[in-house]
Amino acid sequence: GPELAHAQAGASVDPAPRSPRRSNNSDAAQQLEIKVRVNHVRQSPQFTLAAISEGVYLLGMKDQFNAYDLPAHPLADRIQYVIDEVGLVLFDRGAGGASRALDSLGPYFIENYILLEVLSKQEVAQNVLEYYVYHKEKLQRSLESYSEAQGKGFICWRFLMNEAVKQARADAASARASPVPAEGG
Repeated sequence: GPELAHAQAGASVDPAPRSPRRSNNSDAAQQLEIKVRVNHVRQSPQFTLAAISEGVYLLGMKDQFNAYDLPAHPLADRIQYVIDEVGLVLFDRGAGGASRALDSLGPYFIENYILLEVLSKQEVAQNVLEYYVYHKEKLQRSLESYSEAQGKGFICWRFLMNEAVKQARADAASARASPVPAEGG
């Protein structure tokens, strides 16, 4: 699995994703075996996170990687996307849905939410990790059909999770409504 390098602002995580086993403990971070080695980021931080490649991120001050300053940054041509501390997508080089995968670099990449969980303890990050651990296939299917009309990044997660719940309910209702054929029919 991907390993996240020691971040410049002092946070380091080792997600070491394993094949999750559902247990009585619903803490997704524990299921993903996320271990924080060092975290010098203060409580309720405001920051931007610029993704270079899987496992390589720049942690900057709030608005550091904004649309006006980004072109002048020495790594501007390598930055794939920028999110803020709550997961809002501020910049996306692959705009237009190039990467709508949970397990590869892009605005919906699970590493984003691992970092947000570690750095800022955002509820949406916790929810995404929970859905990733327990409902990954449903979440990926919902993401693939998501039009981004409601937004991109964290904005879509509540919408996607609601859609996954609706689909699960519809599947359950359909299963209950289907008559079971009698034997020897």
